[in-house]
Amino acid sequence: MFAGFAGHSHIHRENTGQYQGDVTLIVTDEPPDRPEWVHETIRLVADACERYRARLLDRVARATDLELATGTPDDWGVGQIAVHLLLVERGVAAIALNLATGATAGSTGQPRPLASAVTRDGIASLAAKTAFAIDRLRREFPATPDSTTVARHPFYGELNTFGWLLTLPNHYHAHLEALERGTKSAL
Repeated sequence: MFAGFAGHSHIHRENTGQYQGDVTLIVTDEPPDRPEWVHETIRLVADACERYRARLLDRVARATDLELATGTPDDWGVGQIAVHLLLVERGVAAIALNLATGATAGSTGQPRPLASAVTRDGIASLAAKTAFAIDRLRREFPATPDSTTVARHPFYGELNTFGWLLTLPNHYHAHLEALERGTKSAL
C-alpha cells in the first residue's frame, strides 16, 4: 500500500564537489516486496561489514606490535580501534538479531578498549567471532522481522533492528577514515 510521498531532492556532497541531482523518494507502508527488501538489506549491511573488516584487518597486519599497543583513552591507536570496531560489529549483529525476533537487545554499551590489553592474537580471535556473528545474522534474520522492538543506542537513542544495523557501515567508515587521516579516533 502506498503511504503517500514522492519528492525530489538535491544533495551536495561536501569536500568532493559531487552533486547528486534528482533523488526520488517513495514512502510505502508494508511493501509487497518486503521479504526481498529485508534479505537485500541484510546482505548489503553484512557485505559492507565484511569489506570494512577486511580493510581493518589489513591495517592491523601492516601495524607494528608497538603501534597495536599504543593509544590513550582520548586518542586511540590501531589496536584499540580494531578491538572496538570488532566488538561493536559483533555486538550490533546480536542486538539486531534479538530485536528482529522481539527479544530484548542485551548489552548496548560502548566498548572502550585499553591499549595495554590489545594483542594481535586477541584481534584475530575477535575477528573470527565477529565473522561468525555476521554469518549467523545472515542465516537467522527473519523474513518478517519485528520492527517495533527498540533498544537505546548510546548516541542515537531508541533504534529498532534496522536502525542498529544501519549504524555499522557509518561506524566503520568514521573510525577507519580517522585512522587513515591520522586524526583522533575515540568515538
